[in-house]
Amino acid sequence: MNTLRNLCRIWMLALAGLLPAAAALAQVPAITSLTVDQVTELVPGTELIFRANGTPNGVLRLKVDGVASLIELPQARAGVYEGAYTVSIRDKLKPESKVSATLTVGDRQITAVMTQHLLTPEAQAKAAAAANPSVAISRFETGNSGALAGGHEVSFTVNGTPGAKASVSLDGGKTQIALAEDKPGVYTGNYTIKTRDHFTDASQVRATLELGTRKTSLVKPLMAGATVMNTAAVNAAPAAAAAVAGCVGCGIVQAVNTVKVKGKPNYVGVIAGGVAGGVLGNQVGKGDGNTAATVIGAVGGAMAGREIEKRMRSSTVYDVVVKMDDGSSKTVRYEAQPAFTVGSKVKLSGNVLTAVN
Repeated sequence: MNTLRNLCRIWMLALAGLLPAAAALAQVPAITSLTVDQVTELVPGTELIFRANGTPNGVLRLKVDGVASLIELPQARAGVYEGAYTVSIRDKLKPESKVSATLTVGDRQITAVMTQHLLTPEAQAKAAAAANPSVAISRFETGNSGALAGGHEVSFTVNGTPGAKASVSLDGGKTQIALAEDKPGVYTGNYTIKTRDHFTDASQVRATLELGTRKTSLVKPLMAGATVMNTAAVNAAPAAAAAVAGCVGCGIVQAVNTVKVKGKPNYVGVIAGGVAGGVLGNQVGKGDGNTAATVIGAVGGAMAGREIEKRMRSSTVYDVVVKMDDGSSKTVRYEAQPAFTVGSKVKLSGNVLTAVN
């Protein structure tokens, strides 16, 4: 009986000792946050900086749509994972690319999807507009070769958004005429009137432009020479140009690059290196070769002294790359760490950047 009791006691103690280990094994890892420093463009060379918080002492990898390889974020400190990825020319990143993180701790894994967008809100709006551009008709004109009778021709000219599909319709859509884009934003076409047509100057003709999922129409009488102007569309382009011109020299910080710059040597390093090299060459050379070795050593020593002094005088500078509102790119160099970060709105005056609210 005592033996049985002892065995039960030992078994219970062993089980109690295993419980903490079992609890540790059963613990599921957690990812509490996943963020990115938003950028203005997803072009080759753009650096994406990711940060994640979660269970410490694990391995965290990112899967980004459009990037072939996984991106590992090293653990910067307990439970904090940070890392950067530079967009390659081989990548096929899109503004809507999904980012998911997988954290592995021991034999357990957890996956989370980043809710934050890769692009800044301003860049998102710009990308959305580019993907689904607006379409407008600014001018619609008709003409004819005479009476609106069989055999005569009616001509159509439509001005509007370039690159669209253009057409006009008569008889409430029964007659459709495709227009050709003769030059960007100018569409023309002709229709030969049939004897069965019954057109008058008051007959309504509709011009339609389609671009992607967008469509717009403008209606006017068939009367020759009558022109319809869409004042809203005509004024849109000057208004947009004025908006851009309203902040001359403005742009968005695209990158802040740290650059190591070698210093400019003076004659001290060159002379010291030349003397040291000459002495060494003199010791190595023998006979007639003594002079040659001395000269070679002096020249080589001078070059080495110059290079060493350049490295000793090297400094760190910061190149701020700005994508200007007019589409150009500017780089401004700072001797000290600038206050600007990627995505900052700035204004360039001469060679000085200032923040713009």
